[in-house]
Amino acid sequence: MSKRKCKFTEVLRAKYPCFTSGRDEFDAKCSICDCHVDVGNKGTTALERHVATEKHKKMIRAASSSSKVTNFFQPSTSLILKNTHAAEGTLASHTIKHHQSYNSMECTASLTRKMFADSETAKNLKCGKTKTEAIVNQVVAPHTITTIIETLRNISCLSVATDASNHGADKLFPILIQYFNWTGNGIETKILDLQTLPNETSLSIANLIYETLSTHQLTTKCVAFIGDNANVNFGGVNRNPGVGCPAHIMHNSLRNGIELMKLDIESIILKIFNYFSVYTVRTEALKKFCNYVEINYQPLLRHSKTRWLSLFPCVERVLKLYPALKEYFLSQRSIPYLIKSFFENTTSEAYLWFTHSLMSIYQANLAKVEEEHNSVLEISKILQSVLHMLRNRRINNFLPLSVREHLRDNDEAESISNEFISVYKAYFKGFEWMTLLKENENLKYDDLVSCIEFLRIRGVEIDDVKLHDQFCNLISFLKSKSNEDEAYFDLKLHEQWTIYFKSVKNIECFSELLKICEFYFCISAHNANVERVFSLINTQWSKERNRLSVQSVKSIILTQYNFKNMSCEDFYNYLLKNKELLSKIGSSAKYD
Repeated sequence: MSKRKCKFTEVLRAKYPCFTSGRDEFDAKCSICDCHVDVGNKGTTALERHVATEKHKKMIRAASSSSKVTNFFQPSTSLILKNTHAAEGTLASHTIKHHQSYNSMECTASLTRKMFADSETAKNLKCGKTKTEAIVNQVVAPHTITTIIETLRNISCLSVATDASNHGADKLFPILIQYFNWTGNGIETKILDLQTLPNETSLSIANLIYETLSTHQLTTKCVAFIGDNANVNFGGVNRNPGVGCPAHIMHNSLRNGIELMKLDIESIILKIFNYFSVYTVRTEALKKFCNYVEINYQPLLRHSKTRWLSLFPCVERVLKLYPALKEYFLSQRSIPYLIKSFFENTTSEAYLWFTHSLMSIYQANLAKVEEEHNSVLEISKILQSVLHMLRNRRINNFLPLSVREHLRDNDEAESISNEFISVYKAYFKGFEWMTLLKENENLKYDDLVSCIEFLRIRGVEIDDVKLHDQFCNLISFLKSKSNEDEAYFDLKLHEQWTIYFKSVKNIECFSELLKICEFYFCISAHNANVERVFSLINTQWSKERNRLSVQSVKSIILTQYNFKNMSCEDFYNYLLKNKELLSKIGSSAKYD
């Protein structure tokens, strides 16, 4: 009769943890000695005999005094390595987001390892100047372009914008695009490229834009161009329909109105600032006059004729310091004639208050116009609001109390008042074209017919049968919102559409409406986004950081602008979820 064999069971595994399953169920492997023990005949006795051998004891002593070679290497998929690469990528983004120099990372990395010595991630952190720049230039910046192109695959329309800015001998041209992404934030603006050109002729700019769009296969999706040059602003190319820049329109109407006044307020403001700007002695004397008339001194502000919003705060500051300025200049023997005659004029303060009153309308509305996510319709509403206020002031011959008080006892009060009213008329004339814009109170499907025909001419095909059904669904949605959620209608227009699209389960239920929205919302309402890019460039490419190459500046701006809505913490979480990006951060290929 055969004897039943013993097996290496879980009970034996728990009792002798140095053993694991062997070649079969009757065999056990010693992880210390790397040998096999047959338990089929002797069972527990065989294991105990092996543990008691001199060989096993010697191997235990050797293992306790040394480490395995594999302990010195981390698998590429380890959690520590993943966190380290995410930390390095985030620190690179953090450095440029907060306008720090790459040199600062030499200190940051070593300091982090010192302060967080108990952190395995910090111990492995090696992100100095060279590595940080390589991560930005070769990993993060190209990734932003890849992400944009991936998003644009499902979007039918976009607009492109550019402008020129000089940085020393370099003429910089950023290429920006705007599109409507209903799965994201609605209206989105991204920068595709930043290049230098030897000149800024129309042909050079056109070739740059075409090459950039062709590289990413986007030429067929471009439906509008936003530029800031003579041909655009003055109608040099009539075959292209131009609607004008609303910010320029408001700015130009403001300047044209001011120029009708006898006193040149803009020149006065510049003269006063220049008089004090580089003279400490004059500034200190003005401070004494401020103390004398019991006014808190504040530095005078500089106005630039090319900046739309700079005149208002300059006028406001001069008004605050007016008593001290008047006392100071009238006490001086040798001052510029223009300044002297201005402060000797008893009506000069009335001119300042009138200018301030008018500019307050423009100041608030220009700030709204320059917001990033405005649509053309919202811009038209802002312009109509300005037009309405100017019309009411003209009809009522309105003058602020501050102006009336300074004209009350003046012999020229009537003629000056008439002069101010004529300024209202000049402002109003700049907005006459806006009277063509009307809003429909009750929207009907027939109102969409002209829209369909307009888009078809421009190559955007709309299925009118589907559109009718989708339009009916939209009306039902709006009625429910008007009854339940009044705050919905206070949102920006593109946000309202985004909420509607996300509320519908199937894209087939709004496909035609989406085509219309993608065309409409991709048209930028202004060129302020390009100006924002120039501001970012000037902040990054400063006198202290003048050794940056154009390629480095391009990578910095691509990363900073295209990820502008993402905080450093959000970016860290974003990296942790992107294995491909983490792999590139850890790869040596980024130094090529």
